[in-house]
Amino acid sequence: MIKRKLSSTFTQVYETPYRWLWIVGVVRIFALLVVCAGAYYYFRREFLYYVLPIYIVAFLLSCWHLVELHRGWTGRFNFFLWAQMFVDFGIVCTTIGITEGYRSPLTFMLVIVIMEVGFLLGIYQAFLFALFSILFMGVQLYFENPKSYLLPQYGYTFLIQSLAFLFTSFISGYWYQRVNILKQFHQDILNNMNSGFVITDGLGQVRMINRAGCKILEVKEADAIGKPINEVMKPFFEMENPIITSLRTHKDFSSYEFRIATSTGEQKLIGITTNRITNSKGDEVAVIASFTDLSELDRVRQDLKQHERLVAIGEQLSGLTHEIRTPLASIRSAVMELKNNLENAELLKTLIGIIVQECDRLNYIVTSFLNFAKSGELGGEEIKVVELVRKFVERFKQSLPDKPKYDVVLEEDKNAEGIIVKGDEEQLTIAFQNISQNAIEAMGDGGKLTISVRRTKEGGPVEICFSDEGPGIPPDKIVKIFEPFYTEKKQGVGMGLSICLRIINSHN
Repeated sequence: MIKRKLSSTFTQVYETPYRWLWIVGVVRIFALLVVCAGAYYYFRREFLYYVLPIYIVAFLLSCWHLVELHRGWTGRFNFFLWAQMFVDFGIVCTTIGITEGYRSPLTFMLVIVIMEVGFLLGIYQAFLFALFSILFMGVQLYFENPKSYLLPQYGYTFLIQSLAFLFTSFISGYWYQRVNILKQFHQDILNNMNSGFVITDGLGQVRMINRAGCKILEVKEADAIGKPINEVMKPFFEMENPIITSLRTHKDFSSYEFRIATSTGEQKLIGITTNRITNSKGDEVAVIASFTDLSELDRVRQDLKQHERLVAIGEQLSGLTHEIRTPLASIRSAVMELKNNLENAELLKTLIGIIVQECDRLNYIVTSFLNFAKSGELGGEEIKVVELVRKFVERFKQSLPDKPKYDVVLEEDKNAEGIIVKGDEEQLTIAFQNISQNAIEAMGDGGKLTISVRRTKEGGPVEICFSDEGPGIPPDKIVKIFEPFYTEKKQGVGMGLSICLRIINSHN
């Protein structure tokens, strides 16, 4: 019920004068046919030679009027309306003049012209054309009989006609004025909103945009009206505009974050909420979208992420020093032993092996820490998620040391094909590798690792799920698995899952 009321209100306010111009254009063509038929009935031969070209020009002008409205009206709006009104008035006056003048049965066409002017231009313009009509009929009456003004029947008829013209101008002009006031009232409300506000039709063409919306999107209202929403609210990279998605899927968005490209080529983050408008038949005829500029919030988020990254690195330095001390102590002990036993070849070989092993461990610890430090830095490439996971699964299968023991399966949701995200392909591959390697190690003697890709909902986040047949993680330990340097394994430094967490959070 609410949608229907909203639809009715916005149709009346924001489709005027376009809907009325269409109606008037059709009525004008019909009226021209009536006038043409009347003129032909009274003056066949004269009509064919002298008057017919005038009607043809007027008919073509009216048809052009409808074509321009269909294409989307732009520029010289008032000029064209004034020209059309004067052409209509001239055609009607010419027809009345050649069809018995004051006695013509087509004098009622002047009322239609005055009504047309009132509906489309306003009360003062309608009053002006009413005066023109009174003057014209007065001239016709004078040519009928210069002394006819003194005759009661002529004077009374002229008075009734004049009052009809004036009354028509008042009624039609008053209607225009009331609609214009209502339209201006709604426009003032929207222009004083801090949020952007845009209305599109069922085809995604912009029909209304407020002042804040123009400022956020960096466009002019005159340039935006009638344009496809994708040209006004341009996606920053290859993804569908939420308004188009709403029309296509028949679903609304609420506080959806969406990156757009401005006219200068820069990106801007906006939060958008859409509401579809239906008519009495249940057809979706428009989308109302409100949006806000989240660029400042986006900058704060980036600064916060940078701060969190520095804090996290600082917190892990203490753990790093502890991890480094152990292999350094082993190396120092081996070197001291080596110093005192240079002649023992067997012991020398063993000690050098320990030194090399501990150096490799040091290198692994430092590399893991560097990966952790870099995991918050994203590239800006567009990634086809399903294609990336497919490539990873193939490489991971080939890298398994004992392939027959493990079965790695990729499950794809049919709606996942074509999903594109913005991020860093190399970092995501590192995250997939760490999670998959943990799953294989957890299964020990063999099992099945299932990797699935799906979208949780239309326009929602992408979910990549890793499921293995291992024993699972005890509840008291699961809260610690993402802490740096926490591990239950004999080998490793416990950085793998903490790196995964930072990579995934940076892509959120």
